[in-house]
Amino acid sequence: MAIKKRKSAAPRANAGDELDHVFAAVARYFGVLSEPTRLKILHAICQDERSVSVIVEETGATQTNVSRHLALMLHAGVVSRRREGNTVYYRVANPEFVEICRSVCVQIAGRIDEQKPLRKDLLSFAANH
Repeated sequence: MAIKKRKSAAPRANAGDELDHVFAAVARYFGVLSEPTRLKILHAICQDERSVSVIVEETGATQTNVSRHLALMLHAGVVSRRREGNTVYYRVANPEFVEICRSVCVQIAGRIDEQKPLRKDLLSFAANH
């Protein structure tokens, strides 16, 4: 008696192919950190929500620039917002994102020479948030 081989369904996708979509989404998410102004904004709101005008003051950027970056960060899911009358407040949507940023800052600060002021600033950021 001959045994018939079952034809398998469509070939299973490679696990790497399945992860490509995830990796692309993660890269877009972390791409938010690729601009110093967005890092300044994140620093301004990492502990508490702030209005756009306060974020502008704390970052030293123009309101147009801050608004553009906030829109990108909102679209990426990094920040959330609420409106109170004419004022819009932004906050970090996911506290783990702040922890990731803090961890990276500590790592970078650890690689920078002790004499450079950036190290002190990065360590201060990490300690205060």
